[in-house]
Amino acid sequence: MKFRIQSLVAAVALAAAGAAQAQLVFSSDFDSSIPVAVNPGSALLTGVQGYAGLGQGGNQFGGQFLRSATANKVTLTLNNLPTHDALSVQFLFAAIDSLDGTGSFPSGDYFRIDIDGVNRFRESFANATDQQVQSYVPPAGVELARKVDLGFGGPGGFYRDSAYDLGADPTFQQFAHTGSSLTIEFWMEGEGLQSLDDESWAMDNLRVTAFNAATPPVPEPATYALMLGGLAGMAWLARRRSSR
Repeated sequence: MKFRIQSLVAAVALAAAGAAQAQLVFSSDFDSSIPVAVNPGSALLTGVQGYAGLGQGGNQFGGQFLRSATANKVTLTLNNLPTHDALSVQFLFAAIDSLDGTGSFPSGDYFRIDIDGVNRFRESFANATDQQVQSYVPPAGVELARKVDLGFGGPGGFYRDSAYDLGADPTFQQFAHTGSSLTIEFWMEGEGLQSLDDESWAMDNLRVTAFNAATPPVPEPATYALMLGGLAGMAWLARRRSSR
């Protein structure tokens, strides 16, 4: 019986140790201003129009987002990060108007994300025609809308929009990182700088979370209650058996 009680204590301790401590280190919904940590280049705060409400739970497009021309680079720089061994990056991504995928007009439109100078994501996005090739195949739960008019349309059928929750892509979830600073660069590469009236991209609800498995969080009260209840039950059972 003593061994069983010790085993329960060890199991609870291991469960607590296995849960990495999470700390939100940056968050912006871009509704009122561009944070100091974000260098937008030529990107502007713009109303989300038909994107409003797309998303899941509390993570939805709304208010304004940060809208950028292609080839313009948006940079997030964070310093003095807490001790951590992994990061997650969450954001909603808007692919706006006549993005050309992997095609040759002249060289396609690839959304690229570099983290601390190392490329982590480079995929093409296509909105204009059904014959275009889009390299990005979204995992389950990532695609929110595809080739529909979300308010940024121009003349003709080329002006369609798409929406994605890229934070739900495993590429951006708890990847290894230990440095005290972080630089993330976002841009659409391919055809060079084009007018916002032609094609663009935008982000909303940008968040960065740091995880530290070396210093697990204090177990929740419910965990303590479960452990104590189990110990009390075992102790009562032991007393009952010994009294027989």
